Amino acid sequence: MFYQDLVGQPFAARDLRSLKLGISGKPDCLIRTADGIVPVELKKSKRPPARGEVYPNHMIQNLAYCALVEEQLGERVPYGLVIYAGRQVRRVEFTDSNRRWLMHTIAALQAARLRKQAKRNHNQRGRCSGCGVRDKCDQALR
Repeated sequence: MFYQDLVGQPFAARDLRSLKLGISGKPDCLIRTADGIVPVELKKSKRPPARGEVYPNHMIQNLAYCALVEEQLGERVPYGLVIYAGRQVRRVEFTDSNRRWLMHTIAALQAARLRKQAKRNHNQRGRCSGCGVRDKCDQALR
């Protein structure tokens, strides 16, 4: 491990930014493996999805970290990890298909910001309260 965004840890974290993609972020950890660099995201959720899956919002966040690491550090990223409640490790493959999904999602978010409106795709107040486009959303759950 050579990067951590966790309080009291010995490795300093920094924002990773991509002007090309229009995104930025700070993974919780970066681990160097024989296959390349692996971004790790730690989630507090005690109820991870069934069958070894990853919640879509956690998956897209981890894929964004994969893209940021590749671009900013210039090294291969084969996959990322999402760890639920410190125990359930889930792998997010950085495949061509997942790259396309990431690019499509980034484009959709950028378009929603330009339109100054967003369409809610869930019925969860907690997700609305932490949403980055809540101020532009006329469908926010309050």
